[in-house]
Amino acid sequence: MRGLRRVGSLLVCACGQRYPVVDGIAVVLRDVAGWAASEGPSALVRPGLDPQVVELVAVDAASRRNRKLVEVYASPPASPFQAWLAEFVARAPGPVLELGSGMGHAGTIRVDLNLALLRAGVVAAELAEGADGVGLPTGGAVVADAADPPFLAGSFATVVVANVLDSCADPALVLAQADALVAPGGELLVACAFAFEDGVTARERQFTEADLAAALAGERPFGPWALACRLVAPPLDLEWRLAVGPRTTHVHRVAVFRARRTG
Repeated sequence: MRGLRRVGSLLVCACGQRYPVVDGIAVVLRDVAGWAASEGPSALVRPGLDPQVVELVAVDAASRRNRKLVEVYASPPASPFQAWLAEFVARAPGPVLELGSGMGHAGTIRVDLNLALLRAGVVAAELAEGADGVGLPTGGAVVADAADPPFLAGSFATVVVANVLDSCADPALVLAQADALVAPGGELLVACAFAFEDGVTARERQFTEADLAAALAGERPFGPWALACRLVAPPLDLEWRLAVGPRTTHVHRVAVFRARRTG
């Protein structure tokens, strides 16, 4: 990201590669065209549109799915995990990176593949900084892959991976990337509900709370990767609620791990 220069509605790399900027959100992916084929049409559903208009223009599956996700995450019911995470992020030393952030939190650098959630988070927090200039803002949003983040190793004082590992294809790679992005002395926060689906994460790549704790304790690798961050406290067990319908709320028990990079 440090090597990218803003030119109009694009970010341009010194190597010549170009990346689009949509509503102030950079799309920094190796395969921008592939992302656009599946997610790009949802960018046409603008923030603030009347819901009846959205119903008419959100004709593709991605737009309909993203509209539902924004509804679920924009006004979640209060829960201990969400309150704890918001307080942690507000007090964490920066820069703070949220990998797989969804809407994320104000003041952090948020990375997600879902433009609709990122844009809703930017609008909600009224974050407009970083729209021009070179390099990263102190807070902002980037469409990027958590398994292939566009940042240098050791760039962040705090890295948050909240409820992501059980919803991605290669959780070991995502956690290894997060671990590498933590600066010496920095902190890695990992929260997981272990709500795996075989269609998303292959059975052989799924893991238990004990597996994650052992990897962060340095007792064994996480998949093929040896992690550098080490646990600084026993994991917390917090309730996380998501209202997925007028009469339906999903309740998860989330294990929260805090680890620090010592060198």
